[in-house]
Amino acid sequence: MTKKISGFSGTLRVFFLLIIAIFCYSQLFAQKTSEPPESMDDFFRENFPLESTLKQIDADIASNPGNPALWQTRATLLESHGKTDEALLALEKALALIPEPAASQPNQKGKVRIVTGHNYAGALFDIAKIYLAMNRREEARKTLQRAVQGDSPHMMACTYLGNIFLDEGNSAEALKYYNLMGHNLSTSGKISKGNALYNLKRYDEAIAEYKVAAHWKPELPSVLRHLGDAYLRAGRYADALNLYQRYVKAARQKKIPESEIAPVISRLEQLKKQPKAGSAKQD
Repeated sequence: MTKKISGFSGTLRVFFLLIIAIFCYSQLFAQKTSEPPESMDDFFRENFPLESTLKQIDADIASNPGNPALWQTRATLLESHGKTDEALLALEKALALIPEPAASQPNQKGKVRIVTGHNYAGALFDIAKIYLAMNRREEARKTLQRAVQGDSPHMMACTYLGNIFLDEGNSAEALKYYNLMGHNLSTSGKISKGNALYNLKRYDEAIAEYKVAAHWKPELPSVLRHLGDAYLRAGRYADALNLYQRYVKAARQKKIPESEIAPVISRLEQLKKQPKAGSAKQD
């Protein structure tokens, strides 16, 4: 009896910590004035040892094999420890156990009511992430598109789809998915959205996205360079000069190769030869 209670308590501890971790992650992710976190993998690796935690989860699965949440928890643990093949199998099992979302129905006030589907979309997103890690891009794209269908698209799936389209040079399509994220983009997401806007020659909007990323990571060389480029294209030469100078300083502190810094230095020299454009503009 003692052994059974101990095992049950251990399992409760695992799920309790998982719930806290996911809650904290989602709370940070929802903030509009601070940077949403990029990943929880480090947290799981540090706080949930693979062998002992997996043993507890598998004991629960043996008792309740039809519970998709247990299989998703198993996949999360395995993925955070780099066991992508095993994680994919666990997620496929979870997906098979989750009912597909029903079509949304209007309620009595005529508003759309979401019937089911959050867990289903989440499982699809997790599968797509593993496909990407395995460089199975086309399978990842199709799975992500399934995760964003309907009235309640999975937010992170929108970001990942945006990144895929941006990599393929389809900035207009990428922007559709970034816009669905609203204020919930991370620093890298803000830079990616800025890049899509920049490619579409919507420089003032790109500047706004880059500035948020620069606020979160003020000495990140890539965002300083992108912001400088957008200022240059927008004709704000004093601002561009300032950002390029900050970029060169930050890039050298990060020991970025001089060959990568050289093009920005060239732009800096050209800007210094320009007639005085006035002081930097306040946005």
